[in-house]
Amino acid sequence: MNPRQFFFAPVVLSRYNHRNGTAFPVNAASNKVMGMAAGVRSQASPSLIVSSPIVTASRRQRYFGSYVCRDQQLACTYLPAISVRGLNRVFAAFAYLAFAMRHIRRGDGVVFYNYFPEYVPVASFLRWRLGRDKVVMDLEDGPRGDEKNLRGYMNRFSLRLMSRVCSPRAIVVSRQLADVMKIDDACVVNGVSPDIEPGRPAFGARVTFLYGGSINTGTGLELFASALRTLARTRPELAARTHFVVTGFGGGDALTALAQELKPTGFTLDVRQDTGPDEYKKILARADVGLSLKLPDSELNATTFPSKVIEFASHGLLVLTTDISDIPLLFDRDTAAILPDAEAATLANQFAAIADDPKRYAPIAAAGQRRIVEQCSRRSVGRRLVEFLGVTPELSTR
Repeated sequence: MNPRQFFFAPVVLSRYNHRNGTAFPVNAASNKVMGMAAGVRSQASPSLIVSSPIVTASRRQRYFGSYVCRDQQLACTYLPAISVRGLNRVFAAFAYLAFAMRHIRRGDGVVFYNYFPEYVPVASFLRWRLGRDKVVMDLEDGPRGDEKNLRGYMNRFSLRLMSRVCSPRAIVVSRQLADVMKIDDACVVNGVSPDIEPGRPAFGARVTFLYGGSINTGTGLELFASALRTLARTRPELAARTHFVVTGFGGGDALTALAQELKPTGFTLDVRQDTGPDEYKKILARADVGLSLKLPDSELNATTFPSKVIEFASHGLLVLTTDISDIPLLFDRDTAAILPDAEAATLANQFAAIADDPKRYAPIAAAGQRRIVEQCSRRSVGRRLVEFLGVTPELSTR
């Protein structure tokens, strides 16, 4: 039998929500893992996703059973999960270990998405069963020294343990993170573009700006708020030609207060943070510009990459981003709107420039989509992963 490539990650895809009647977000992590698994499957031997989902957002249901399905045309095993915070991690550790002991055989390979504490027992077991080279981390985030809470200490301790157990080679979210963590042999996967045919309608007379993901100071919350206030004060005539939508999570009180503050000016800030994956897809389809506002001087700049830009560009949105991490390796001024600095006045001027002349920016968005589809498609990522992981290709692709 052909060796199999497993991807361990606490993710949720659409089938899980449909089966359980839930609306857990299908977030960037889910999309990346799905894309990598699909990429490997398109090039080589079978790939499977193994997930013990994080279900702590459930208000009523405490236990979620296991089941095997094809989710997004991928083989996926959902392990049992509980929604009790803290205990859910311990429960997940036993679930992952039990699965590995029963189903993973010599010759297979395993990729762990990040370095969650619940991976430590199963990674240790798999190193013994498969050998260190077959147990690889996919580093989406580096350790953050500014996290002084229990979660931060646990993550850093878990990373130290996983680094000793797993291969010194790693998949990383950015070249910058590989340099920071001194990983000499790294496969960079900034993100994976879904299979979307280019061909998005031109910008409308009213330009919709979408700000999502994890929203806090480091990801530009204050920058965004200050820029909107500046825009409302200096260019009031643009109120009817702009529409700002916020999804994601974090900053809810500040965003709600900002929306109320802007109402008298005529500018619309639509806070839509309590949405499921289907509603988010509709919001994404109606947006024209996707914002990535991570601050260059924040800890986040050195430890992760704004993978939202891959999603935005893949769907044909114009990427409006700060100049951080691997952004210059993916985009230039002809394929994205890159801010020269992270100042409110600069961002407000960029909002105004796009609203003033949307026809100028529509071709830039289209060029950005072509660039990302070419560099980050499932097949392109799959080819890099197959070579890096040493997966034996089949005679025919799927």
